[in-house]
Amino acid sequence: MPHRIFSQLHWVEHYPSPWEEFRAAAPGSAAHPAFIVSIGPTTTPLDKFVEWILPFLSARGTDVRVVGDKASQLRDGTPAREIEVQMVVNGGPFSTVTLVSKRGDVAIVTASESLSEKTGEDVKAILYSIEFRRNKDEPVRVPPDVQEFIDNFDNDYVSHDLAKVITHYSDRYLNSGWTKGQVEQNERQWINGATSHKTHITDFLAADDRAYVAGFVVVNGGPTGPIVQTSIIKENGQWRWYGNQRDAAP
Repeated sequence: MPHRIFSQLHWVEHYPSPWEEFRAAAPGSAAHPAFIVSIGPTTTPLDKFVEWILPFLSARGTDVRVVGDKASQLRDGTPAREIEVQMVVNGGPFSTVTLVSKRGDVAIVTASESLSEKTGEDVKAILYSIEFRRNKDEPVRVPPDVQEFIDNFDNDYVSHDLAKVITHYSDRYLNSGWTKGQVEQNERQWINGATSHKTHITDFLAADDRAYVAGFVVVNGGPTGPIVQTSIIKENGQWRWYGNQRDAAP
C-alpha cells in the first residue's frame, strides 16, 4: 500500500476478524477510519457483488444505502468493482467503500470504513494499492518434513477423522482470537463434506522452530480459498498450525 498515505493517517495494525486477512486503523478505541483486506472463494460475478455484501452490512446497522456501484480497475488493469455504502451504526453515520477484484473463483476485497457520512478520497485511494504480482501465487517447494505435515493434514481431513485433524494444531494456536477448541467446533460442520483437500504453499519463510506461510486450499476440486493461519510451529519434533498471533509475526 502507498506508505505516504498510510503514514500520514498514523494508522496501526489491529487484529483482523476471523474472516479478514489484515486490518489497520487509527489508534484509539474508535479504531476508525479502518482499512481491511479479505480473501475468500466465491462464484459471484463482479457486477453482482453488491448483492453479496449487503446482507453482511445490514447485520451491522440500519438505513443501509448503496450510493455507488461501478466498474473499475486496479492500477495494473485488473477488472474490479467499487461499491460505496452509507448507513447508520450505533446511532451515528458510517460509510464504507469496497473494492473487489477476482482471480478465478477467489475474491480479493479491500475495504475502508469511516465514522462519517462519506469516505474521504485519501482513504479510498488506499484501496487501489493492491496489485497482482506475477508468479506470486505459484506453489513453492518446502522442506520435506513440512511437506509431510501438509500431506498428513490433507489426508486426515479427507478421512473425516476430526480427532486426527485437530492434532495438527498447536495447543497454543490462536488465529484472530480463535483457539484450537473453536477451530474443532467449527470444523465439525464442514469436514464430512470433504471428498478432496489439497493445501498449496506459495510463500515459505523458516525461522528456527517456526515458519511463516501463505497459500491456498482447494476443497472438492474447487473453489479455491486462502490458508487462514499464517504460521506453523515445531513442537516435540512435529509441525503444527500455530495461527496468526503477534508473537508469530516475522
